Amino acid sequence: MTSGRAAFAIEVTDPQPGCSVLVVGADTAADAFAVRVGPGGVIRTSDSLSDATGVSDLVCVFGMPEFRGRDVSRLACIPDLLGPAGELWVFDSPGHGESTGPLSMQISTTLSRAGLAIVDILEGRCMEGRCVIALCAMVKG
Repeated sequence: MTSGRAAFAIEVTDPQPGCSVLVVGADTAADAFAVRVGPGGVIRTSDSLSDATGVSDLVCVFGMPEFRGRDVSRLACIPDLLGPAGELWVFDSPGHGESTGPLSMQISTTLSRAGLAIVDILEGRCMEGRCVIALCAMVKG
């Protein structure tokens, strides 16, 4: 992940000092989040959702194929990773020659099927010839 994508993630998630953040799939974003949450915050990283542990205020997932498919069983761990009022943010980019709309719809449909409530969908900066989308979801209830 480029520093521009990390900056976009920081901008849209707006992590507050002292919060806990789990970064999945992009260790390079962890440093940017650590600066923002400060010494009182907690930053954890994981290569995949299945390996992620602990409860966080903010879970940021970058380019994970689990959110593009119909099998939501691999997303069952998400409620266990989110603290009260915790937010899941999914960041992804369409392939070359593809538009952001279908990918946003695909990911939001997958999140809904997994029992999550969609809070926001943002289509962000186009960098290096690719646009980044960001979807925010929370556990229903």
